[in-house]
Amino acid sequence: MRDTLIDTLALSADADAVSWLRQTLSELSENFEKRPFYYAFSGVSRRFDKSATIQGSDESLFEGWDKYRAARVALLLVLAEQEKETFLETFFAVLNTADIREQIALFSALQWMPHQEELVEPAVDGLRSNIVDIFDAIALNNPFPQKHFTDEAWNQMVLKAIFITRPLYRIHGIADRKNQLLAEAISDLAHERWAAGRVITPEAWRSVSGFLDERHGNDIRKIAESENSDDRSAAALVVSESGNDLEDLRETLAPELAQIDSGELTWHTLGQTMEEKLVRKSLT
Repeated sequence: MRDTLIDTLALSADADAVSWLRQTLSELSENFEKRPFYYAFSGVSRRFDKSATIQGSDESLFEGWDKYRAARVALLLVLAEQEKETFLETFFAVLNTADIREQIALFSALQWMPHQEELVEPAVDGLRSNIVDIFDAIALNNPFPQKHFTDEAWNQMVLKAIFITRPLYRIHGIADRKNQLLAEAISDLAHERWAAGRVITPEAWRSVSGFLDERHGNDIRKIAESENSDDRSAAALVVSESGNDLEDLRETLAPELAQIDSGELTWHTLGQTMEEKLVRKSLT
């Protein structure tokens, strides 16, 4: 992974910066010392372009990463090779003084770090941040929460993602870790928003599928009648996953169900559509 990151950086980053990073990684690998690591981790900001995303990567995990993040994660992969005491002491020392961009790198790297059971609490704490990019580093395109979060922490993460309109399809395990309490909480949130004349992201209903009771069934019937095509798409996806439940909606949602049968409509494509609309809205 470290070599992949460096090779990807080399495609578009300043050659001197990449050379510095290669040399630093080599020195730390041969003789790791905390102080040089701290200087290097901080020193990334003096050598790489903070506004430029890395280019040419085939790794979806790196999608949208800036060069700061890629370089710092490469350094963290050297830290990950150290003894447990050195690793944990250094990781937490950096985290306790990290600025926003440094936190993003630290949380993005969780999936490749050792002793992950020791890193769950700081990850859960990190989700409380009001900085969206920090939340995204933990919650999106990162398998760490799926593997290590309790149901309570998982549910809180998903609900916050819904609340701040993050793309749920990019949460690892969003289909596998749905549960009854989360389904109930999503219904409660939807009713609160509807009462206030607001909407809830259609992706939210993905975590309700499989836990249909009378209330959830009525929620799906409501969005099936929506003027919003994305709501109807979500309703159809729930119906398609619900066996003989909600049979009364199959005629109403016939066009959307046909799209599901053809493979044109999935939770993934719906999530991509929602994210694209969110990006366009932010640019207007």
